Amino acid sequence: MKKFFCGMVVLLLILLDVSFAQKTVKDLKYHQLQNYCWMRLAEIVPEVTDRVILPTGTLESHGVVAIGSDNVIPDNMAELIWEKCNALVAPTINYGFTGLSVSTFPGSITIRENILEEYIYDILTGLAKSGFRNVLILTGHGGNTDATKRAMTRVHLETGVHFMAAEWWKIGFNVVTDVYNAPAQQSGHGDLEEAALNISKDPGLVDKELYEKLGKDNIGHAGTDAGIALMPAWATMRLPQEGMGYINFDVDKAKQYTRKKADLIAESFLEAIKRWEMMENWK
Repeated sequence: MKKFFCGMVVLLLILLDVSFAQKTVKDLKYHQLQNYCWMRLAEIVPEVTDRVILPTGTLESHGVVAIGSDNVIPDNMAELIWEKCNALVAPTINYGFTGLSVSTFPGSITIRENILEEYIYDILTGLAKSGFRNVLILTGHGGNTDATKRAMTRVHLETGVHFMAAEWWKIGFNVVTDVYNAPAQQSGHGDLEEAALNISKDPGLVDKELYEKLGKDNIGHAGTDAGIALMPAWATMRLPQEGMGYINFDVDKAKQYTRKKADLIAESFLEAIKRWEMMENWK
């Protein structure tokens, strides 16, 4: 009888362990990393997931678009894809390396690039120590790109943790054509595409009143000819080409555009994980 009881206890523990292992992040109380105490997090990582999404951005002028645009975009995308990726979401890095041309305007804050690299390096090292093996860095600001790549390369070489850094303006180049019937081209700054990603979160993040009052050609500009350098630039909202990239305030289209972009990033991350695991299983 005693052996039977002990056997049942062992079986029950095995079943409980299997049940826990079959959970996904969706089954948990929170998907935000910071909401857990350390003991609970130790139970979740890596048993439930070894994946985490880290949004990064900055504060800088974007014409009539919110100065926190570069934080809103990756933060919102993380909320759209965490379930699909079965990943926890780490707190957003809200400050970055802002270009000098826009850093002179109110609300723009810049972190020196070498300091930013070390800061990101420390965060990624901490995620690795916490048990995460697959990290998706959602880059909302181009000025952070080089520091991010250097930091994640260092941490990968030291820990073996896998990293994917995704720049929304480069992924899904043709999505703007699918949704807005606009030519596929490199997105500008605070233009149609960046404004759409803010409008999908909150239409109030784009100041329509100022946009209409100042005029779309005054608030935005395509830039200068080759051989001309300005400090600051002609406009804090840069259009990809003259007469193109004007803001569209259609909320439904903005949500559709954002969803398509986010899904492409999630699919790329999942494909990367599959191939990382395949290579490691080969070893």
